[in-house]
Amino acid sequence: MTKIDMEPPFDIPEPRLRSLYDYWHSKMHGDSLPARTDIDPLEMKQWLGNLMLIEFHGDVSDYQIRLDGTNLEHYYGTRRTGFGVEKLTSEDERRLLMEQYSAVLDAKQPAYYEADFTNSDGVYSRQAKLILPLSADKERVDMVLVGIYFRSTEQGDFA
Repeated sequence: MTKIDMEPPFDIPEPRLRSLYDYWHSKMHGDSLPARTDIDPLEMKQWLGNLMLIEFHGDVSDYQIRLDGTNLEHYYGTRRTGFGVEKLTSEDERRLLMEQYSAVLDAKQPAYYEADFTNSDGVYSRQAKLILPLSADKERVDMVLVGIYFRSTEQGDFA
């Protein structure tokens, strides 16, 4: 199951992702997307453990994870920094991520998702995810900032 919201104003029920969106939006230059250089890691300490920074080198499947937050590494039990699509052996995870990233790269707009899936390492994940586009040249999305919070199967809250 995947729920997506790409139409502003965004309905982001997860408050930490809502505040991350507000931070990203404050870094926009008029209608231009913020660049990686506009994002200050010191200002982002409240989200860092649940963030990924992904750099794209052209096609949506040609990417590299530049930052994988400590909470994400702990949850998945593996370090993904420095890796790309080759780390995804699960066809479901590969399809899901390519759809999510493609939507953001093509539309040059943020997207909020709620999804349930089993990842390439066999870990079942119920997550709320916010994907925020970044652009060094204000034209092409070359990076995305991704905030992810997980929901246990017993409760409705995201951790």
